[in-house]
Amino acid sequence: MEKSNSFKSRHGSSAQSSLEQIIMGCQLKGYLVRYIKNYRVGREGYSDEAQFYAPYVIEFSDLTRWALFSTTSMRSDRVKGQQWDSINLKDIDAKITRAYLVYPDSAGVLEFQKKNDKIKNKEEYSALDAIISQDSLANEIERYFMREKSMGQRRDAEGRSFEVRVAETMAYDENLQKWRGGIDTATGVYYNMFSAIAQKLEINKKTTRAIFSTSDQRVIGLLPSGGQPKTDVIVKVLDLNGSEQIFTMSCKRSDNASVTVHQYSADSFADVLDEGNDKLRTLLNAFQEVGNKRDYGQDNSDALQRELRPYRRELALWVLGGYGGDGDALTQCASHLLTYNEQGGSFRIHRIDEYVDALLSDDTKGFFGTPFSWTYASGQRGKSIQLKCKII
Repeated sequence: MEKSNSFKSRHGSSAQSSLEQIIMGCQLKGYLVRYIKNYRVGREGYSDEAQFYAPYVIEFSDLTRWALFSTTSMRSDRVKGQQWDSINLKDIDAKITRAYLVYPDSAGVLEFQKKNDKIKNKEEYSALDAIISQDSLANEIERYFMREKSMGQRRDAEGRSFEVRVAETMAYDENLQKWRGGIDTATGVYYNMFSAIAQKLEINKKTTRAIFSTSDQRVIGLLPSGGQPKTDVIVKVLDLNGSEQIFTMSCKRSDNASVTVHQYSADSFADVLDEGNDKLRTLLNAFQEVGNKRDYGQDNSDALQRELRPYRRELALWVLGGYGGDGDALTQCASHLLTYNEQGGSFRIHRIDEYVDALLSDDTKGFFGTPFSWTYASGQRGKSIQLKCKII
């Protein structure tokens, strides 16, 4: 029993530490102005001035506060205590508008989801606003911070934020220690994502010494042409013998069925696919001028499809991974593609070549015999071609 209690204590401490790591990450991004650790207050007129407690209270720029609790198991007695704290914290401190119970992404989610569904469906009264995963908490904080931004601003900021989250996840040492089996009480940060990526990258549990990861665009750099590379996150895996492996990821965060994946001039398309194919270049420039398939005409569409047929795979590898373009193949071309859907927090990681194969073999084709839909970005008709791709 003593050993079991010790395990639970260390496991709970790890969950709380992981929660603080997420909070600090949100503060570093500017979402929070501050957080208070071990927040305690009491009722006026009572001698105990620290009766009610939250491990963390986070504060936004509008002074709104949320109380955050952590848990590793759905114990009813523990939750009742957190309910009691939540209802009193909200009543005493009017700035506290929400209270969340946060469980590690590495935990079995079913019992937490069942309880949260009862709260959401108003089967049970709760002073807790929700019981959510680490990933969901980060998204809630992000949404509140960006609530007044335009849709375009939100999408850009959320995409960049997700890249930072992925880099932080891969670099968090406790995730690697848990992966290696070195710390049995570790909960990790966004561990489900780490585990999925580590498996896909075939990171060796026995021989990996450390993982370094960054999404810093200053480190990844711009392409020689001045454009953005396909790499959003670089992961360096160091082996015990001193060797190093480098993996590069392109990250796509969207709840839509398809996302924008590419935007270049028609001449850039022609230069990458076949610099000497004048007919292809002429057809691409003609599409760029009109910007849509309807006005391009059926004859041109058929001709472009014939010219693109030999280059379908090369096109897809360039569009998704940057291969064949002017980037550094080791650091600026993406070896893997990570897709993330915020609704439910689902994500998948693919090797770029696997993703390309899946797109090319799919019966649902895009335009001109390619897996992409072709259009133009706002204000860019006649200047560039934009491609969109469905999310697998």
